[in-house]
Amino acid sequence: MRRPGYAGKLLRVDLTRGRLTVEPTAKYSDKFVGGRGINAWILFNELDPTVRPLDPENMILFGVGPLIGTLSPFGSRISIDTKNAFTGGVGSANCGGHFGAEMKHAGFDTLVFTGRAEEPVYLWLNEGEAELRDAHRIWGKTTWDTERTIREEQRDDEVRVIGIGPAGENLVKSACVISDRSKAAGGSGVGAILGSKNLKAIAARGTQSIAIAEPERFIKAVDAARAKIEQFPKAAKYRVDGYYGVESYYGSPAWEAGFRPVRNGQDEYWDPEKIKLVSGDAMKKYRTKILACSSCPVGCMPWMLIPDGPYSIEGEGWWNNSSNSFCTRVDCSNPEAAIKAHLRTNQLGLDGDNVSVVIAWAFECYEKGLLTKEDTDGLELTWGNHDAVLALINKIAYREGIGELLADGVKAAAERLGKGSEDFALHIKGQDTVDGVRISKGWGFGVVTSPAAGRHLRGATHSFTPEEFLSYDGVPYSVYMQEQFKAIVDMTGTCLYNNGLLSWETKAAPDSAKYIAELASSLTGMELSPEPFMRIGRQVNNLEKAFNVLHGGFGRKDDHPPKRFWEEPVKSGPYKGEHIDHETWERMLDEYYTFQGWDPETGLQKESMLVELGLPEVIEKLGPRGLLR
Repeated sequence: MRRPGYAGKLLRVDLTRGRLTVEPTAKYSDKFVGGRGINAWILFNELDPTVRPLDPENMILFGVGPLIGTLSPFGSRISIDTKNAFTGGVGSANCGGHFGAEMKHAGFDTLVFTGRAEEPVYLWLNEGEAELRDAHRIWGKTTWDTERTIREEQRDDEVRVIGIGPAGENLVKSACVISDRSKAAGGSGVGAILGSKNLKAIAARGTQSIAIAEPERFIKAVDAARAKIEQFPKAAKYRVDGYYGVESYYGSPAWEAGFRPVRNGQDEYWDPEKIKLVSGDAMKKYRTKILACSSCPVGCMPWMLIPDGPYSIEGEGWWNNSSNSFCTRVDCSNPEAAIKAHLRTNQLGLDGDNVSVVIAWAFECYEKGLLTKEDTDGLELTWGNHDAVLALINKIAYREGIGELLADGVKAAAERLGKGSEDFALHIKGQDTVDGVRISKGWGFGVVTSPAAGRHLRGATHSFTPEEFLSYDGVPYSVYMQEQFKAIVDMTGTCLYNNGLLSWETKAAPDSAKYIAELASSLTGMELSPEPFMRIGRQVNNLEKAFNVLHGGFGRKDDHPPKRFWEEPVKSGPYKGEHIDHETWERMLDEYYTFQGWDPETGLQKESMLVELGLPEVIEKLGPRGLLR
């Protein structure tokens, strides 16, 4: 009997043998709820540390939480977890859209892939049944054409598809997984992992219902959450202008808070005249509507249209990170070229965050004379040359010419080129890092200490009040708490972006946790009050920490920013001279490790803490290897 709130099935897919087997979700959900929680538990317990990311033996898991596919606000996110193609440690990605809900209504909570198919395949999920199908006709196609082809084959435009483009097929490390043509599960090289397995896509269609343990209590919880959301002053604006339009208008503090590295992180301040050209206000003329993910009562993502000209294209998506990637990082102020670059990465299945880092590095190499036109296939990699950016996106996806040098990420490219280019290769634990970290201290500390290596959606915290975001005070504890809360979000399948609408008065993660806990408890029948729920979140974070230690060999030495961010201050703007104080950073690490129950000297976990958390499996794996304190 399946538990309320779940489809009830975990599907294991052995691609080498073409074998599909089913287990009850309850075998795992009673302890780790769903989504990222179940994924982390299985990965840690079942994956041999000697397996390399692109080996057939590597695992990749797709998991949806109990709130997905229900009336619960923002229940749309699917978690994808594997061994990181960049770092060898935790590989974790997440995206919204509609695929997660469709997968659940098709009868499955978790998919576990191992092995490598001899020929390209995709997985078809339909009304509780699963089947591997030939994918030769869609191999080589973009993510957009892959979705269209599968829908045409099924004669059903409601089929939902998640999969890879040419970048994943070519094992490009910045390859991501795309759902609904625009929702990117980025980072960790998850697209390359699918490509290494000859797994092109997963398609789902289903109408199976989801039982509710306490219907009246659940509806009451849904109504309370939605009422809170409607009180949020910006909710109506999001529906009209999207997140970027509301939060990145010209003059917004977001442009000065240091999130957006300028010219490969040489600075964190951009010319206001350039900001005017790509701000939320300027992008309005390209927005035709705002779209929402499954179960979202607000919406945040714009449909962008460039009707004609050299950058003619239309599609969903333009996010804060888009302006990091294709505006400030490469010094491009042409809005149409930047939109084209963002949508082109969606088509090719590239994570714009990662791929723009190595592109910006190549531009700086060209600036310094370390790469010449002969090396770059005749491209002039001068700052602001948006046509060169677009050309490099294609070259990287297909590993053509200089794209071969850049396709394995900035660390590998810098090691191969040498000539001092390692000094401005921006990576954390080996993965190309997304954001600037010198100005907003809570943001920077969360990005650098993230187990997913240089990503901001785990522990990064921020306030738009300069007095707060410039301060080191309270940062370690805030990051520690945010990590636990994010685990709750990912276990249930809730969207983090708009979850602030549940805590907008206090800006405190635990306030949102109260709503999520009540929704999950009334839906599943499991009593998940905030404090025990946060404890499960801490367990999940410790599973990932242990995975990083066991598989990646990471410790305290790896919780430091890239050399440029560590040694160079901000060069201009209102925060000129702002930098990371080394002594304070080390003190913050001491405090952070102490909150976690880890050894401050090494960053390794303490056995006593793991006993207290109820994770004997971690002790059994790490203890004999001398990886505990």
